[in-house]
Amino acid sequence: MIDPTPFFGLQLVPVVAILIWLVYSYLVKKRASPTASKPVASEKDAGLELPPDPTPLENLTPEKLKGYDDRPWRPFRWPYHQTMSIFKLDMNHWLDMDKWYERYVNEKMDIIRKTGKEYCDSLPDGDDAVEELLETVVNHLIMRYPKLFVKTHIGLDNLVTGEKMDLRKPFKEPPLHYLARLTKEDFYIVKKREDGRHYLVAAVVPAPGGFFGVQNKMGQHLDVIHHEVPYYEEKLKVSMERWFARMKPADPVERASWFICWDHELLCNGIYALGPGETVPDDTSYLKYNVRVCRQTLRRLPKSQAIIFSNHPIFYSIEEMKDEPFVPSMLKKVVLEGPEKILKYKGFEKCDQHLIPYLDRLIQRQIDLGIIQADDPVRTRPSYPFADWYDPNEKHTGNGYANPFYKKAQEEPEKMH
Repeated sequence: MIDPTPFFGLQLVPVVAILIWLVYSYLVKKRASPTASKPVASEKDAGLELPPDPTPLENLTPEKLKGYDDRPWRPFRWPYHQTMSIFKLDMNHWLDMDKWYERYVNEKMDIIRKTGKEYCDSLPDGDDAVEELLETVVNHLIMRYPKLFVKTHIGLDNLVTGEKMDLRKPFKEPPLHYLARLTKEDFYIVKKREDGRHYLVAAVVPAPGGFFGVQNKMGQHLDVIHHEVPYYEEKLKVSMERWFARMKPADPVERASWFICWDHELLCNGIYALGPGETVPDDTSYLKYNVRVCRQTLRRLPKSQAIIFSNHPIFYSIEEMKDEPFVPSMLKKVVLEGPEKILKYKGFEKCDQHLIPYLDRLIQRQIDLGIIQADDPVRTRPSYPFADWYDPNEKHTGNGYANPFYKKAQEEPEKMH
């Protein structure tokens, strides 16, 4: 019988040598390969804390998006104070989608074509941040909405609009234009300069709602940009710059503000188009009144260290919210009794006399239906900043957030004007 030990012993020599060579080759290739192709993975490997990847919504298709409603914001509170009012951002909701997506991106691009750089511009020191933001947005959309956005060898396919977007460098158009066509959001890009303070270096904001052009803001410090914001100097100035300096990529936040309008214009709502002393036209139907919620997020990008401020408007008709507890009462309270500077800034004085009779009727309706009691104090709802019927702990399956009061509101509209 032949002893097998020498045979296998001899065979192990070339096998071990091959294994050593394969491992060596792998390590050399890994060291030589660029890390830019996978920025998120390389940053995590380097020990940077980043927000978690979004959970894919596998069943949200272009067809389903046509009837899809986003989270129901109700950012109404009393007492009303001017604060940042921020909440930790769930990255699943950084770039939300809904049935108005196509209308938004089409109208935004139409505004940019008509106005040029008035609402879309950047400075040279913002170029790296703009490109990083575009890369981040594309990766997020592909991951979060796999049935709406598909990665291709040249960029991505937008299955909602049908556009095949070429994102190869050199870019064929300004990267800010791609951002405007991909999302409902407006983006403001802020970077820290050598003096340690934060300045606006790029912006694509065709949907500000109130004539917020960027040309007189570009390159300016946060204090200049927020100069017209009520109580900024007294309450927000010191804390905002300090908060921006401490913000980390792993700590994205969101907030929402609101005002009242009677149209759905993205660039400038009618309330801000009114001149000094003008008020809402008397023949305006109460059914046209909307609350425009400006849903905003803040996050820091890991490579450029730029802070990204996003904003997109969501319109909720007062009529569809009329049976939600305290909504009419809260609106009336803020419109009539809110801080004076905020009332003027949001244009409430231009519509209050016309709107209050309608709100009084809705309040009485809630009392008659037993939704509220006549002596109930107006107060912030426990569900703030969302509607009472929204469950933030419920896993989002991609089915949308259908307002249970909406159908009823359509069936029983207020018979006024």
